Parts: sequence; structure tokens; C-alpha cells
Amino acid sequence: MFTTHYLNEPKLLFNKNGESFNPCVGLIKYGPRFAGDKDISHRKFKIGIIGSAGSISQTRYLFESFEFKIPPKNEIKPWKIPFPGLNENTPLKFSFIFDPSWEKRINNNDIQQIKEKWTNKERAECAIDIIKEKMETIYGKESPPDLILISIPKEIFELCTDNKLIKPQIKIGDDDFHNRIKLLAMKVGIPTQLIRPETLIFKKTQEKCLIAWNLVVGILYKCQRGHPWKLTYLEDNTCYVGISFFKEKGKITRRASMAQIFLDTGESFVLRGDSFNWTDRKHPNAPHLSKENAVKIMESVLKQYRINKDGQSPSRIVIHKSSNFWDEELEGFTESTENIPIRDFITLLKSDIRFFRDGTYPILRGTLIETKNNSENFLYTSGFVPNLETYPGYSIPTPLNIKPFKMDSDIITVSKEIISFTKLDWNSTSVYKKYPVTIQVARRVGDVMSESLAQKMEDLDPHYYYYM
Repeated sequence: MFTTHYLNEPKLLFNKNGESFNPCVGLIKYGPRFAGDKDISHRKFKIGIIGSAGSISQTRYLFESFEFKIPPKNEIKPWKIPFPGLNENTPLKFSFIFDPSWEKRINNNDIQQIKEKWTNKERAECAIDIIKEKMETIYGKESPPDLILISIPKEIFELCTDNKLIKPQIKIGDDDFHNRIKLLAMKVGIPTQLIRPETLIFKKTQEKCLIAWNLVVGILYKCQRGHPWKLTYLEDNTCYVGISFFKEKGKITRRASMAQIFLDTGESFVLRGDSFNWTDRKHPNAPHLSKENAVKIMESVLKQYRINKDGQSPSRIVIHKSSNFWDEELEGFTESTENIPIRDFITLLKSDIRFFRDGTYPILRGTLIETKNNSENFLYTSGFVPNLETYPGYSIPTPLNIKPFKMDSDIITVSKEIISFTKLDWNSTSVYKKYPVTIQVARRVGDVMSESLAQKMEDLDPHYYYYM
């Protein structure tokens, strides 16, 4: 026994309140939402570079090529829009400035210093120290750049890469080179963008127009410390929270919780919860919070909300989890939010259940199957997209299983918000994602927070642009 609903595709809001379903189309038609002055006609962002003479030259050449239109390899598709170019007359309304004073070269002496180390770990640590020193020098300029590109030289990649891994990457023992750079940049106070050697020559990468879109939009978000688009509508005075967990590296049983906060203004923040031992033999890979830890992390969430809302508390709180709420968790979340009138505690799970419709194409994205007792509901965040007139996927789409553990709102409101949050990953211009950002970016952020260096840092910056 179930009821089927169709939820309209949510629109995104761009510069001067222009609306579009598609991030790329919206950016071309209206330009991004700029932090601060929304009516500015064109904005320039300052970019620094750390790399070898060769990788810096290749990086500058790459971004010079972004000044001109880049069409897709094959025909234009609604999910594959030509990149319009970055220049004074670009419809994107922004461009990047490069200057030698914001560049620091990794020279032959630096490479030799790395070569003299005996192990991959020692070489990677040496490379990190060299990059950190150059990062601090650039940041110390009288007028520092808005972002630093770390263009990893091919020589460093070859010297430090662990070739035993399926995907070659630089490791520092259990730690990750990319994540260590993110944490050091956080301590310095400037966002970074890492570029691997293969990206500069388009080897085993996406096609150039997609690289341009994703790289440029991600850099824009980091440079202006603010989102280039937002949703046309989210409930006022609502605090949206994603709760997830990560395993601390080097510690077998230690876990920590993480909360991602999203406000109706479009702002987002990341908070780290307390570490705890997890030794449940029946569920070794499914950590849950104690009542005390659930209370503590929710108190931190509400504190961050009030900081950004001039001391005002939310009138509604929505919690998304990718695992069921255990009794202690539910008790802790309930107790810590008792003064909030409307509370929705929702679990989002993978589902093996399939639904089918007549016709050639699969079920529509936005289809909600509501069960009679509302204990489980099924939402399709992937599927046939009417405004694209196609299904941009390869396999049979599967729904998300929405399980409400406490729900004061109706299932349609909750589901509309879930599908809206699939369009708020500013690290990508992909038209549609399966999971909402409250769940989707947890692994990316958790990887950074799990590093041994992060465990030694008392306070981690709450802004997402330092983690991506």
C-alpha cells in the first residue's frame, strides 16, 4: 500500500536572482552569486602558484586556454554545456589574475633534498615541508592571493608515489598528501587547489570542457569564500544538519563524529565532534553516538547557528543520517533540541527495491513513493529528468530509502529538501547527484579530519572551502 508523488525539479538562484535548473546554464545567463556585493558586473580573483618551473608554466598555459570557449568533444548535451571562457567579456562575470610575485618555485635544490631521503614517507614529508614554507611566504605578501594552486611537479609525484596502490597517490604513512596540504593551508589561512600532473596534459581525465567547468567553479567558491549559487527556496529559520562518522588514522578503535551545517542563506559549516572508542562486535563498522556525545555535538551545531544568525535560535531543525538512529542517539538529539518547535530526524539509506514505469525510460527523478504507515519511503534522486528530456545515467536507477525516526513535518516537505540538497555541491557542476550534500560530502571532509595532523589541531576551521 503506497501513494506516489512527483516533486518538481528545484531551481537554483544566481546573480541578481536569476533562476535556472542547470548550474552551467545559470552561470552563463546570470553569473554567480558573489559574496558581499551581488550587483558587481565583473570580479577578478588573485591566484598564486607553487610548483616547479615546468609545472607552473603548464598551469599558466592551462588557465590561459580557459580564457576562450571550450566546446564538448561531441555534440552539446543539456548536461554537457560548452565552457564559455574566462576574460573581461565573459558571461561568467569573473576571471583570474596571475602574477609572478604570487609564485614560488620548487627548484632543483628542493628536488635534490627530497631525493636524498630514503623512503617514500620521508620524501613525501620533505615535500610537504617545502610546500608549507613556500605557502607561508606567499601568504606573507603585503597583498596575498585569494587562493594558491599547488601544481605538483611530475618529479615529486614520481619520487613520492606509492605504486602499490590501485590508484597511484602520495601517502605519508597512513596519512594522505592531499589532506595534509589542506590542513596546512587551513593553519596558514588560505584555500588551496591541488592539480595533479596528468590534469595538465589531460591524461586519463575528463574531457577539457568538463575539467574547465569543475576546476573554475571550485576555485571561484574558494576564492570568494562563498557559494556561487543557492537554492531558490529553503525553509526560513531552519538548521539542516548531516551527521556522519570517520575513523581516526593510526587508531584502531577510535571514531569521531562530524556535523555538516547548512543554513537557509546557503552558508555551510563543518564541525568535528569528540573522539570515542567503538568496539561493538556486532556492528564493528557502524559507529553510533552515546547520548552524551549526541547532546554535545548538537549543542555545538546550535551554537554555530546562533553565531551566524545574530543570536537567534532555529524554529526548525532537520537531521540527516546515513545510518539508523539508535535509542541513545535519538534521546540525545531530542533532549538537546527540546526548545525547537519543529524537529525532523531522518535516515537516508541505499535501497534494493526497484520501481518501474511504462515506456522506454526509467522512473522520473523526483518520484516519491510514500508508504501507508510512513515507516519507509522511497525517493528517486536519479532517473529520467524531464527538463533534460533524458536519463543521464547508465544503470537502472535506485531510490533512497527515507526512514523518519522523528518527523514533525510532512514527508513531501522533507523529500523536496533532500532532492534540493543534491544540487548544492559547489565542487562540481554535475547537474544532479544521487545523495544530498548533507550526506554526500561527508567522506571528503572526514578524510581530512581523520589525518593525524588534524587530531593534533585543537580547532579546525568550520568552512567547507578549506576541505575541498
